Amino acid sequence: MCAMYNVTRVVHFTEAADATARDEYANNARRTILAAGVERILIAPTLPGVINGGDLIVHLQLTDTASWRNRADDIDSALSQPIADRVDGVEYAPGLGGRGPGQHSSRLYRALLLRVESGTPDSVVQRFERELLRMPEHISSITAWQLSRVDAALGPQRWTHVFEQEFTDHGAVTGQYLNHPIHWSVVDRWFDPECTDIIVRDRVCHTFCELDDLVIPDR
Repeated sequence: MCAMYNVTRVVHFTEAADATARDEYANNARRTILAAGVERILIAPTLPGVINGGDLIVHLQLTDTASWRNRADDIDSALSQPIADRVDGVEYAPGLGGRGPGQHSSRLYRALLLRVESGTPDSVVQRFERELLRMPEHISSITAWQLSRVDAALGPQRWTHVFEQEFTDHGAVTGQYLNHPIHWSVVDRWFDPECTDIIVRDRVCHTFCELDDLVIPDR
């Protein structure tokens, strides 16, 4: 299937939710999503180091917008259980992206959900997007990437973008990625309240999980 529309949900469990309850929730979500006919799915617990990144990632790839609309109520109902304190989410057509030479070494999926401040000139937004897309040129542990504008957002933040990557391993995203000069000397200024270039003022969702299969499509 050539995925044309993506849906990502980030589930934040209640503090009382134990490991058994979390597993039951994830298994029920998987059964519901498979029964709805979604063929490409990723459901996995988040790893240590996420920031506002929840406890479970649910990522779906569908053929088009209508395919999601026909299934959205059933799937979101399955995710809206008492064990879920909050569910953040984005719905989007795949944006610009690519794959590097180490694509088959992908072991981790990462998603950054962010909200560009309303009223930001489109020329500034485009420059911001170009700089994000430069990161894989410099960070060798990024094996695939995709930056998309969000059609619909779920949760308290009105997310405008989702920046996805596949990494070689957990240490790559918590180490090389966060510590690389292009991150802290170029891209961070868009998020830094002490810089005049800031356009992302709200808290981001920086989340990631283990990966068994490729998520970001070949171009």
